[in-house]
Amino acid sequence: MKKPANYRINPWPGIKGKDIPATIELDPVIYNYAPTDAMVLDIGCACGKVSIPIAIHGYSVTGIDINTDVLELAKHSSGSQQCPMSPSFLKANATALPFPDETFDLCVMQAFLTTVVSKEDRSRIIREACHVLKPDGHLYIADFGQTWHSNIYRERYINDLPVTKEEGSFMAYDEKTGEVDYISHHFTEKELVFLLVENGFEIEYFKRDTFVTRTGNRVNGFVVVGRKRLNMHDEGK
Repeated sequence: MKKPANYRINPWPGIKGKDIPATIELDPVIYNYAPTDAMVLDIGCACGKVSIPIAIHGYSVTGIDINTDVLELAKHSSGSQQCPMSPSFLKANATALPFPDETFDLCVMQAFLTTVVSKEDRSRIIREACHVLKPDGHLYIADFGQTWHSNIYRERYINDLPVTKEEGSFMAYDEKTGEVDYISHHFTEKELVFLLVENGFEIEYFKRDTFVTRTGNRVNGFVVVGRKRLNMHDEGK
């Protein structure tokens, strides 16, 4: 099966901010892993739906994204909020974070990894988060899980596999034009856990949840918190 003519491997830099889906709500458990005066990095921040509430709680927040339009919307939204410290937003790629090692106490990825179609890039992104976290820092992830009991998603997983080449990935279409907007990936529990464990983290919190997509579909989801693992030298002390 050939890829559709309108297929784009990474459309996210050019999608208008108003069209970025952002339906998952921030799980309050995140604040159990944010020490007082924590520095927080929101990776794939989009329009600031996560960055701004965390900043309102009094934390120093930096949000990054590869989409210029969403960053402008995030800056505008944060300016209208009463934040003790306004979040900062900058354009950056999660596969090559522009920060020194051990800068942040907490990294956040809310419905972000679902947009990354490459397994290698997902691993690289988790390693980058690990590098910029302080010792014993934490990574919070909330993302979509494979939902095989749903007729809609089961058909998408199966029908789109010849294009996506990965089980659990499928194409999302523009409802008006019928063109491919982007590819999404839904994770299995094992897949998400090993993504963290194999790239520098121990699992400290894991919860199954149900999320609602931009089209109103109910889908399985996971909320995971990983703690940065000590390196082998430190573990041997």
